[in-house]
Amino acid sequence: MSVSASVLSQNARVTVDMRNVALTTVLEELGKQSKCDFFYNYALMQTKGMVSVKAENRELGKVLEELLPGLGLAFTFDRNVVVIREKVDDEKPKSVRVKGYVFDKQKQSMPGVTVKVSGLTIGTSTNAQGWFALDLPMTSGTLEFTFIGFKKKTLDFTEKMAKDTLRITMEEDVQELDETVVVAFGQQKKESVVSAITTVRPMDLKSSSSDLTTSFAGKIAGIVGWQTGGLPGALTEEEMNTKFYIRGITSFQTGANIDPLILIDGVESSKLDLARIVPEDIEAFSVMKDASATAMYGARGANGVILVTTKKGEEGSVYTSVRYEAVASMPTKRLDIVDPVTYMQKYNEAILTRDPLAAPRYSALDISRRQNKSFPSWAYPANDWNDILFKDYSINHRFGVNIRGGSKVMQYYASVNYNRDMGMLKTDRLNDFDVNIKNGTLSFRVNLNVNLHRNIKLLYNSQTNWDKYHGPSASVQQAYKLVMKADPVSYAPTYPADLEYNWNHIRFGAYRESDMQNNPYAMIHAGYLERNRYSVTNQLEYIHNLSSLVKGLELRGRVALSQTGYYALNFTTKPFFYRLQSFDESTGAHKLFALNAASGDRTIDLSDEKAEAMQTRLTYELRAYHTAAWGDHQTSLTAVLNAMESTSSEPQKFLEAVEHRNLGFSMRGTYGFKDRYFVEASFGYNGSERFAKKHKMGFFPAAGVAYVISSEPFMAGAANWLPYLKFRASYGKVGNDGIINTPRFVHLPEVLATSVRSLQPGQQDAKAWTVRNYADENIKWEIAEQVNFGLEAKMFKGIMEFTLDAYQEIRHNILSYRLVIPSHVGIEQNQLDNIGKVRSRGIDFSGKIQHAFSPDLWIILNGTFTYNKAVYMSLEEAADKPEWQRKKGHEISQQVGFIDQGLFRDEAEVANAPKQSGSYGPGDIRYRDVNGDGKIGQEDAVHIGFPETPRITYGFNGFVNYKGWEFNFAFQGSGSRGFFINPMSISPFYSGNMLQAIADDHWTPENMKMHPLWPRLSANAIALHNGEENYYQYQTGVIKSTYFMRECHFLRCTALELAYNLPDRWKNKVRMQNVKVFFRANNPFILSNFKLWDVELGENGFNYPIQKTFALGLNFSF
Repeated sequence: MSVSASVLSQNARVTVDMRNVALTTVLEELGKQSKCDFFYNYALMQTKGMVSVKAENRELGKVLEELLPGLGLAFTFDRNVVVIREKVDDEKPKSVRVKGYVFDKQKQSMPGVTVKVSGLTIGTSTNAQGWFALDLPMTSGTLEFTFIGFKKKTLDFTEKMAKDTLRITMEEDVQELDETVVVAFGQQKKESVVSAITTVRPMDLKSSSSDLTTSFAGKIAGIVGWQTGGLPGALTEEEMNTKFYIRGITSFQTGANIDPLILIDGVESSKLDLARIVPEDIEAFSVMKDASATAMYGARGANGVILVTTKKGEEGSVYTSVRYEAVASMPTKRLDIVDPVTYMQKYNEAILTRDPLAAPRYSALDISRRQNKSFPSWAYPANDWNDILFKDYSINHRFGVNIRGGSKVMQYYASVNYNRDMGMLKTDRLNDFDVNIKNGTLSFRVNLNVNLHRNIKLLYNSQTNWDKYHGPSASVQQAYKLVMKADPVSYAPTYPADLEYNWNHIRFGAYRESDMQNNPYAMIHAGYLERNRYSVTNQLEYIHNLSSLVKGLELRGRVALSQTGYYALNFTTKPFFYRLQSFDESTGAHKLFALNAASGDRTIDLSDEKAEAMQTRLTYELRAYHTAAWGDHQTSLTAVLNAMESTSSEPQKFLEAVEHRNLGFSMRGTYGFKDRYFVEASFGYNGSERFAKKHKMGFFPAAGVAYVISSEPFMAGAANWLPYLKFRASYGKVGNDGIINTPRFVHLPEVLATSVRSLQPGQQDAKAWTVRNYADENIKWEIAEQVNFGLEAKMFKGIMEFTLDAYQEIRHNILSYRLVIPSHVGIEQNQLDNIGKVRSRGIDFSGKIQHAFSPDLWIILNGTFTYNKAVYMSLEEAADKPEWQRKKGHEISQQVGFIDQGLFRDEAEVANAPKQSGSYGPGDIRYRDVNGDGKIGQEDAVHIGFPETPRITYGFNGFVNYKGWEFNFAFQGSGSRGFFINPMSISPFYSGNMLQAIADDHWTPENMKMHPLWPRLSANAIALHNGEENYYQYQTGVIKSTYFMRECHFLRCTALELAYNLPDRWKNKVRMQNVKVFFRANNPFILSNFKLWDVELGENGFNYPIQKTFALGLNFSF
């Protein structure tokens, strides 16, 4: 038997006794007791005056039947919803469909506008054409239209409107954030901005990664970036899987700060804090790229600035959004290692091709035993180390919930997000602890706006990130390297117990004691690491609108406290290693030989490798802001005084415990005429404790102009196809006080303790002091002198828009070593001085196309292109360096190496070629004798290949919507980036194992190609026969050649997503505002002609691989 929800709701028992109260008060009480929702027109209820009602334990339906008809009202039940309407004689529809379009004042369609019934949770959002449609269970009421950056619009509706298509025009609210562009210490109207600033929609940064920064490259014009791996659990910036820079790298000093300044809600933050933000928490995201945009940050602005503004509370009912994703993660590409039988065959070939009379290492019997599957796998090992160490995939989880709402007095936004990331390591069943990676990231955010007075507001923002990591004590990156280094046939990963060594422990395999560190399975199981990191930021901001005293004047004061802590504990054991001493093929009996019986220990010990670090930053800011407008004129003035003090406490780093201090005063003035001509000037006057007194303060000015030519009367005829066209230009100087990491105080002398060997036998060495660096009070900031020209346009009624910037930067005062110092000066090392100079040029482009074919079908297409080239202009180099090796005019990360001329064909060619190092012959690499001296040496190296930083980064993405279905895609590409394969790390047999690609493509007498992947095989390192490829011979300075040079160019699909939004009729039934189910794939495929590993890794092919993910998720809000 079944009973409808409507019947149950009518039969709900209620008890009321009220006299002379408003009808709405009675209905609220009835709703509480019956747990029903009442839908009605509040204004209509107010017209019914005061009422009295008394009922004791009566059915709700009976009470309403006695109360409402006498007031001229009727009611209906729909499950637990009671709809009250005005009673009429003629039958009226029980619901009404309200539909229409929403436009701005320029008659441009407005997608994403929230449309809801006042006081209720029924609502929807406009599509790209600005279209909306709502089926309402009432015939009258009030609609609310809201969109960030625009004033709220209200409209009373009746059933008569069901026949009409509404056309709603919304007015801009210049005080709102999203309509304006976020600039340094404030906001500006987009049309008045003279700087190069890229704004990004938060939805474009969504992915299934727990690292926001993986979405930057290809989606943000001006960002140069790439992925370096896919290891979960990055708790330090050095471990992060991405590198990203604004307009490339323009400083060549090792240890200099080349990262952009990151500000989250105005507070300086780390790259890790930026990585932890989820797109759902972001209100605005801006990248500031030129001096005009960053001058107010003075000595911190040379590398660009990223500004992130998180969501704030809004007046209205509580809005809750929930998100969950289950994510399957796996490598984009695995290393393809030869099978053990091929390994043995190629090893024999490598021996015989160098010495035909030598004995092969592996006999035919050895090989056939590996092919015979009847023997235990450990008896005659044939190890697939990839399969032994790693799972095929891992399952990760993403969860987030946020709430937003508030009253006139206080508005709030709060969110909680949790990410659970797993690694792909396998754990042996006999091990006492799990060695797989588990990283949990929990983040909290609370933003409060409190209106203390109509002119006084208090803002409080709090953000907390907490990471808890568990993983192997050994480096997981090292595990992937050992897959290549480990011998696949000499020993098994583990052995079963024999009669002697049969106690409960893991018996790891090794051939000899010296091999014990080469068993990757043992290395991973030797211990585990527990790490924790937290980051907390709290800030309080006071805003006082003084327009009652001076129109347009506002004062702001802010104080922020940030603290980051890190703690790690390393627990280790000493694995037991064994060699298989004998195996009886007839009985299966075996005997082991213990390699380290005395030193092995299963006890889990807390090792001495524990680390503690805590950083605290306190920031103060006082800001005055004034705007004025009269006639066709608009002006603004911003003045900012800020101070920052930070401390860092780390073991054995005394100077880091001394406070870092920065002090600054900045101003910006703007002028606009007729919303057409704009002028802006700004400066930063900053101080840092890193420099001598005369250079502690620096002045960094900038200026810019903009011309909105489309606002000219003579452009009126082009308004249909070119409604907006703007030119802008800027020039300025900004600084970088992070000129080098150590020494911290570059202007001070650096004196070190040392020892002097005694000349008399039997006496101890004497202690002495030596001056490594002499004092130099002329050391000062890096200065970036930047010029930028920009063009912004919208075409064809806003269907197409694009922004193009061209720029040049001259980076002065780069800290570099003096190399031309007479030896009689007697200093221990070369001295640092501001003698370096670099020129960087490039373009940034971003474009967008959006079009609605109908209210049910619309598309958005975006594209970006970034080009950057930075070359040396000035630096000091050794006097005896050949002209063709000097860096001036070459790119700052371009390498110097030898030019290969293919492989030697025969002995005659070897005999007639210039002499080179190594025991070489036919099939080995031949190099060009650049200086013509008849031998290959350091002087024959030249600049080769592309720089390590990509010149070109581009991307395109799209969004298609059709009747609730959404399809998203994104591609990202890179070009003109070079890298070198390290031939020593992949040298077959010497490195341990062999890549399948080398087995398939190497020089043989039958395959005499000039450029196969690998030259003639050898059981020794490649450097023995090709000395110029000795990648580990760092002292020579030239360790590369064009033979192993590659270009990192690729096109990667970074995202594919299919989603379905439940229609309004379904959402209303479950009382949800939005419900979305989606499937998303990140990094599903890549197009590249490089096949050894994921090409984006560059030369780091043995890192933890970049991951591709497949996620199934649900978003809903109410």
